[in-house]
Amino acid sequence: MKPIRFLAFIAVLFMLAPIACKKSSNNLQTAAVSMTFTFNGTAETSKLVVATWYKSQNAVQIIGSNGTQGLNISFSSPKAGTFDVSTDPTVLISFSTAADLDHTYLGTTGKIVITTFSSSTIAGTFAFSGENGLGQPGVIANGTFSAKLITQ
Repeated sequence: MKPIRFLAFIAVLFMLAPIACKKSSNNLQTAAVSMTFTFNGTAETSKLVVATWYKSQNAVQIIGSNGTQGLNISFSSPKAGTFDVSTDPTVLISFSTAADLDHTYLGTTGKIVITTFSSSTIAGTFAFSGENGLGQPGVIANGTFSAKLITQ
């Protein structure tokens, strides 16, 4: 009986751990959240947009998802301004049309323009081109995003 009681105690601790963690002061319900772009000429809208500011690493990641498709924007030293995909080694931008690298277009040229950056929100535009794992070209154009920042 003691081993079962011990395992139950450990299980309760793991269930309570997320509750005991420091909660972010961000109120996600008040943010205007959106991400739209065109992929090879077809309009896309992400239904889920999450932006995270990793303060200790001085980096931001913005993810937009629409079921099986996802767009990822990551860069360091966040501020309002322009980040060049081809010359800034801290910039990583990609678009996946399926959950594998063969269908993930890694940006090799393009720009991310941050128009708003504060401790609570981020917004901007983006455009890039690249190839997927099969060598097929892809162009993301007319990209816009706006999100509440989750600070970690």
